[in-house]
Amino acid sequence: MSAAAAGAGDIPARGLLATRAGRLLAFSLLYLSEGIPFGFSAIALTVYLRQGGVGLAEIGAFTGSLYAPWGFKWMWAPIVDLVRVKRFGHRRFWIMIAQALMILTLGVILFFDVSHNIGLLTLLIAIHNVFAATQDVAIDALAVEVLPAHERGTANGFMFGSSYLGQAIGGSGALFVAGKFGWPATFPFVCILLALILAFVVFGIREPVKAAVDEAVVVAGQAGSFFGRLGGRLAQFFRDLGEGFFRSGPGPLVGVALALLPVGAIALGLALGSTLQVDLGMNESEIAKLTLWSSVLAALGCVLGGWIADKIGHRLSLAIWVVATCIPTFLLAREFTGLKLEGVTIDDFWKWTLVYSFATGLTNASSIAIYMGLTSPKVAGTQFTGYMALKNLVYTYSSNWQGQMAAARGYPSPLRWDCLIALVPLLLYPWLRPSTRAKELNAAAFPVEGDKV
Repeated sequence: MSAAAAGAGDIPARGLLATRAGRLLAFSLLYLSEGIPFGFSAIALTVYLRQGGVGLAEIGAFTGSLYAPWGFKWMWAPIVDLVRVKRFGHRRFWIMIAQALMILTLGVILFFDVSHNIGLLTLLIAIHNVFAATQDVAIDALAVEVLPAHERGTANGFMFGSSYLGQAIGGSGALFVAGKFGWPATFPFVCILLALILAFVVFGIREPVKAAVDEAVVVAGQAGSFFGRLGGRLAQFFRDLGEGFFRSGPGPLVGVALALLPVGAIALGLALGSTLQVDLGMNESEIAKLTLWSSVLAALGCVLGGWIADKIGHRLSLAIWVVATCIPTFLLAREFTGLKLEGVTIDDFWKWTLVYSFATGLTNASSIAIYMGLTSPKVAGTQFTGYMALKNLVYTYSSNWQGQMAAARGYPSPLRWDCLIALVPLLLYPWLRPSTRAKELNAAAFPVEGDKV
């Protein structure tokens, strides 16, 4: 990879990030570390709470709390962009710190009974997700910096495929561990896995060094005060951020509106899907098996969807995949013959959930590749995080309204509404063009490659 590939004035990436295969491996493992604790929280703990008699509305609120920190991570994303520690690397420093604190917060839960302290559990999981969201800011910013446009679909396919694999490990794996050793054993299980990935980050990743920026800071340090340097950097940062959003064509602003809407039908991927499993009478082993197969199919969908997106264009492929997520959701809703579970069998649920998981996997690589194309590498942590934060707010409000509607009107209604709402964002796709600023920087770094949208 050329020096330009890492950004103007940067020293080229070393080690894994210097080659295509290395980049795919590195970002796959980083996203695996995001999926493991999230699968544990969203799948295993949700099943545990439902088995303990916690209501649908309360579980919807609990699931919403998992996503809430991700919806506000834009508030501290500028810190990740601006604060750099040369010894450890700009993004790598934040990844290491965040992963260590993620392990710590999960470890604390070992010391109390979660079944009788749902309020404290919700608080600790929310804090855990603050650190997880911070890690995500750094990982995504690093991806925007080092991934060329023609690799983004494929890379995001591997990244989200790994995230689904992590969710299978954290969800299904934890359920298997709980069934064999009891629920207390699930927390060290997840913490040990995260510690292994943290060791990989410490020893395996060497990112590009911000040579030009660091040199400018040193020069400024000889001529001015600390606050003068800080003010100058903040002013330039916000100028770059404004350029990324408001002076880079219509795409970045349309992306803001799009991020506030769901990417496809999402009900079966949130708390509603987990509570349905319990209410249908599935035990821990059956839920673990379904989660495992769903995650495998979603991971395959990510890889295939990303590869196709790089071939036919990210917007076109995403539109097709969004419609595909609505089909199994609508057909499952048609199986219901009453307001409760009448007419639906476990086999029906298995069938449509597996189809839905594959379709959801298809959407992820195309969706994230589009947002990377809307983002200026100069402010990657903040701008890209802004889009992702809004997307996570969608999961928060969706989990809440779906739980409330299911409690009041049964499962079929939120499933049908989920399909209708999913089609609304398609109206925005014609205006979803890549950032002109991002295209200029990408063309300078990779002059022979195009950028399919």
